Amino acid sequence: MAAVIAASCAGLPLAISSQAAAQIAWGQDLDAAKTAGGSAPAAAVSDAAAGKFFSVPTFDPIAAASMPVEPLFLASLMTVPGQRFDWRRERFSARALLDLSLPGVRRGETAVPPVYLGRFPAKLAGLRDAKQRKAMFIKTVLPLVLRVNDEVRATRRRMLSLIARQRAQGKLSAGERGFLNYLALRYDVAAGDFEGLIRRVDVVPASLALAQGAEESGWGTSRFARKGNAVFGQRTFRKGGGLVPLQRAAGQRYEVKAFNNLYTSVRSYVFNLNTHFAYRKFRQKRAAFHRAGQPLDSYALIGALQSYSERGDKYIRTIRVIMRANRLHEFDKARLLSGNGAPRPS
Repeated sequence: MAAVIAASCAGLPLAISSQAAAQIAWGQDLDAAKTAGGSAPAAAVSDAAAGKFFSVPTFDPIAAASMPVEPLFLASLMTVPGQRFDWRRERFSARALLDLSLPGVRRGETAVPPVYLGRFPAKLAGLRDAKQRKAMFIKTVLPLVLRVNDEVRATRRRMLSLIARQRAQGKLSAGERGFLNYLALRYDVAAGDFEGLIRRVDVVPASLALAQGAEESGWGTSRFARKGNAVFGQRTFRKGGGLVPLQRAAGQRYEVKAFNNLYTSVRSYVFNLNTHFAYRKFRQKRAAFHRAGQPLDSYALIGALQSYSERGDKYIRTIRVIMRANRLHEFDKARLLSGNGAPRPS
């Protein structure tokens, strides 16, 4: 199990229509529960003529970034591959996710459609074919990881541009200073600590997220994943904020934090690695890769996450086995398709 998370994450503005096809149930709002280190504002609900929509407070001022992130839609696939349905006719539907060629993504020939499932398929745990079960897990979690990384990357790009200009010219507008001060507050660093920001506002390699998610959620089949959308085993000490482990030791008070949807779970995981004091060595090692001009190496980075699990070194060995056995490093260069069908730049 993971160390307690530092803070919960509010989501980007999103719209979720209640008028879905019979085979697709849409995800819930991103009302994040309080955690040991902070809380997120509750989602505001408004009614529209076309149905109910949920708007969520902004986590990062992405609108100020040079490359805005496209609107997010959360849909829950309630069935498993192999069955025929009359899917909604949209540019990117759940069918596009089912038809996604993972070998093509591994080879860099296929980009990932921006289809974000609110929860794991209901019958995922019942699939007897382990290969099919793993493939469905990857198809569910990978788009969400890429989405969250795109959000962080857009914020980081804007941040680095302003920091470079501040260092070179010593002058920023009030709005630009406010942007950096907001990030410092959000990521828990002192105002003006640019190096601290650079270490914290950063992406998590897809292979690392997939491997940890696979281990912590049993490839999406655990009780915590099915009932609480808990992909990464994050803990909370707020009573009622999660699910109580069936084998929790006497006297223990923690719960496995539950989320309203998988997107919130993935986002909380990335924010947790970027802010919690227990993962300082992870952030330092990640920054060292950047300074050396090298791509992030998940196999090396997991070695700095001994504190993520009570199993320590055994946990690290397990994650590395998952990475190797499933060749997850091949997903580190995966990219989301943009609205016009072209891969989004990194």
